[in-house]
Amino acid sequence: MENRYAFGRNGEGRAAEFLESKGFAILNRNYRCGRIGEMDIIARRESLLLFVEVKSRNSKRYGGALYAVTQRKRKTLRYIAAQYLACHPELNSRDITCRFDVIAYENGEIQWIEDAIR
Repeated sequence: MENRYAFGRNGEGRAAEFLESKGFAILNRNYRCGRIGEMDIIARRESLLLFVEVKSRNSKRYGGALYAVTQRKRKTLRYIAAQYLACHPELNSRDITCRFDVIAYENGEIQWIEDAIR
């Protein structure tokens, strides 16, 4: 279990580094919303606020990382984002565009799916 945990955290770290290389500032990592769940990364670049789900896999045996974002997970992520914005009213503005992205970290490579969750 600890190896899976470390592998997931490594993927999240790589995803955060990737976003920083694209000019994003990481506002939060592993933002918890009580017992509901967590948002892996919350990042901002100018007027774009990203809520990012990171999926790390070392094989595509079960369909790869992107297939792991189920309808239930999408609903949870939307709820967490709404709670985050309620706690950060300075980010809850018409001037800021919110977007849900998925970053897949598979076999040492990053795949960035922009606007993956609507």
